[in-house]
Amino acid sequence: MKTKNEYRATMTTKPYRVGLVLSGGGARGAYHVGVIKYLADMNISIDAVAGASIGALNGAVVAAEPNLKIAFTHLQEIWDSLAANSPIKINSTETINYIGRILLGQIAPLIAGTSDPLSSVANLETLFSENIGLGDESSIHRLLDKYLDLEKLQKGLPLYVSVYRSQGSLNDLFSAIIASVNLNNTKHSEFLHIQSLKRTQQPIAILASAALPLLFKAKQIEVNETNYFYSDGGQGGIKNVQGNTPITPLLELANCTHIIVNHLSDGSLWDRNAFSKAFPNTTVLEIRPGRFIKRQQGLAKDLIDFDAKNIQSWIEQGYEDTQRCCESVARALHIHEIANQARKQRDDAINELDNDDFHID
Repeated sequence: MKTKNEYRATMTTKPYRVGLVLSGGGARGAYHVGVIKYLADMNISIDAVAGASIGALNGAVVAAEPNLKIAFTHLQEIWDSLAANSPIKINSTETINYIGRILLGQIAPLIAGTSDPLSSVANLETLFSENIGLGDESSIHRLLDKYLDLEKLQKGLPLYVSVYRSQGSLNDLFSAIIASVNLNNTKHSEFLHIQSLKRTQQPIAILASAALPLLFKAKQIEVNETNYFYSDGGQGGIKNVQGNTPITPLLELANCTHIIVNHLSDGSLWDRNAFSKAFPNTTVLEIRPGRFIKRQQGLAKDLIDFDAKNIQSWIEQGYEDTQRCCESVARALHIHEIANQARKQRDDAINELDNDDFHID
């Protein structure tokens, strides 16, 4: 004869864990909204989230909300706001001061013939290692304050963000440029578990992941009792897209059985087979654009131009591509989800009998 507690010990738990990777790509992050909408329409539940750059900002909303339907609603509102009021604004005072320092500190001495080689090198090293942000972050802060509830985030899904240990704004920028033309690789990004950070550090870490060098200042974060400056997580390991596709923490720490990876570039060089030997029991599903995701000539324009028409088209494309890439698996997960809900209802009914003299023979 089994008692209630003995029977409860045999109850099954959710047989799978689904992780979601949201890669970086600036304004193309609107594509994520379409991805989330399709997954919400299929009643898929997510168990952990990892994001890079704009993916960290979108991922924070997903992690904080109780389900994807609510997350989609909030993300739609956020991106409607971004389409109406671009977050990319240049701080004119900071920019003028910065240009002035370059003119006075570097160019004027060369013209006047008063500079010596050693001083010029030292000045350049200082210039490249400065933490500079020419953009105005106030609109991004307002959106975070409005839509990100830190209390809900703390109790929400595990959230991991990629960040890049900064060596100075210009150093970071030029390292990324050199890596993008295949002359060298950047060092790897690091992954921070947001809920493990101090509460005051959590929004700073999310902003750090999206801090494009020179546009936004690197952010100071305490990691293992040491303070470091971090900038955009997408900069790390550019050759194999290591930082911009932050799957590693979902594989190593979140115990995910299925991971949905979303790319925001045409022909991403990221290779899921690089992880298959180490994690043979994890199914990785990639959402790659079925048609060009690029809307304008030059990556920089797509990154920073929050055009309303483009944003809407990216949302629609994200939905279509997710349906194309994940429909069969999403339906299977949907069936699992229905079965899991049925088990939960059964377990809840049994729990209601706690105060009864109920036994199962």
